[in-house]
Amino acid sequence: MPKSLKLVQTAAPQGSIIATPSTRGKQSHNIWFEENKKILEESYLKYQEPWMQSGFSGPEEKWIECRKPIADYIDKPGTFLDIGCANGYLLECVLNWVGEKGIEITPYGLDFSEKLVELAKQRIPEFSDNLYVGNAFYWKPVIKFDFVRTELVYVPDELKTNFMKKLLQDFVNDNGKLLVADYRSSKDDEPKQWINEELEEFGYKISDYHSGYWERKELTRAAIVLKEENKG
Repeated sequence: MPKSLKLVQTAAPQGSIIATPSTRGKQSHNIWFEENKKILEESYLKYQEPWMQSGFSGPEEKWIECRKPIADYIDKPGTFLDIGCANGYLLECVLNWVGEKGIEITPYGLDFSEKLVELAKQRIPEFSDNLYVGNAFYWKPVIKFDFVRTELVYVPDELKTNFMKKLLQDFVNDNGKLLVADYRSSKDDEPKQWINEELEEFGYKISDYHSGYWERKELTRAAIVLKEENKG
């Protein structure tokens, strides 16, 4: 591993270790992304359960309670992009969850792992042309989307504000919603900011947030950022 990197525990549900750059610059960032790709592929692909191939530990019932809040934000037909889509299981679930409300969406997925995107294409083959391999920080979408789900752990800390600006400017439709998710492990006991608090510190207006619980512990919080309320 390059000496410019150190490994630290993050909020990844599988307890995956994410590389964090101790130096700055594009070369350091690219190494960070490549290290994370390797770590997450090794962590996700060793499992057979689809939710565990999406970086989630525990039974499927726990997955539903902790991921269904994402679908709560989708209140009308439109396009939905899942950044960090992994094996496509969340996309498949969101399609079903919003379908239960009579809402039809067109799913899109983006992940920097070719191996995981291939699994996603096998999972939802009818939408395989909507699944892309790429790094969201550099990727240029071919269209803008009505709903975009992401996490800030996808980029180093010093790129988070630029990442948010890029998503709102290049990914989200003028009347669209950016859904920024924050996931915790059941073993996380150290107090730290939730995503809505972090985004407010960055200067963003949070329209709302929803939480997911397991055994009375909050493990998911997804904040909604409306593009029309956060221009400029």
